[in-house]
Amino acid sequence: VDGIDLVIDEGEIFGVVGLSGAGKTTLSRILYGLTDPSGGQIMVKLGDNWIDMTEKGIFGRGRVKPYLGILHQEYSLYPHRNVLGNLTEAISLELPAEFAKMKALYVLNAVGFDEEYAEKIITKYPDELSGGERHRVALAQVLIKEPNIVILDEPTGTMDPMTRVQVTDSIRKARDELKQTFVIISHDMDFVLDVCDRAALMRGGKILKTGLPADIVEDLTPSEKKKMLKEE
Repeated sequence: VDGIDLVIDEGEIFGVVGLSGAGKTTLSRILYGLTDPSGGQIMVKLGDNWIDMTEKGIFGRGRVKPYLGILHQEYSLYPHRNVLGNLTEAISLELPAEFAKMKALYVLNAVGFDEEYAEKIITKYPDELSGGERHRVALAQVLIKEPNIVILDEPTGTMDPMTRVQVTDSIRKARDELKQTFVIISHDMDFVLDVCDRAALMRGGKILKTGLPADIVEDLTPSEKKKMLKEE
């Protein structure tokens, strides 16, 4: 990652796009505080204060961490807990039982399960769900903590077309209802065109262009178009 300069607005759904190896995942790890950059600042607005994520400890990164959520590409659910357990006790969300269930159902609804189906799967275990369903439960696991900023690393990796549409809707719904800001790391340009307000194109660790997703498409190389767009 080399000389990145980005401004992401509150309440925005922002995409960082590029092929594998462009530096996208490294950037997401730096933004979340999992990898320390060798220089520069990452300023996050918390209330009226700007906090530098590169500063460790309770007055730096530690103040921001509770307000950040991240869904890794290689997410995993706890196999011996049902969906309700995965959304509550497994992530140390300690709530009275009835309220925990209500909140879990609400967030399952927000990621595209209708109310009746959410009631049905809440007692199921991860191995009883389809790949797309597990992915949405993992997204719900991030959203249930109501983070201000959500980083999604390749969120459409295992999704069938129907699930992609539902997740697109759920990201927009979460942004509008929970006032969340999303940073979407993806090589799936079609998904970025569907869901993102703006996007940045990464290549070789650098940001080449920032703008509307449709404008980013114009700067893709033929090879990038072939790998990142299903339909040209």
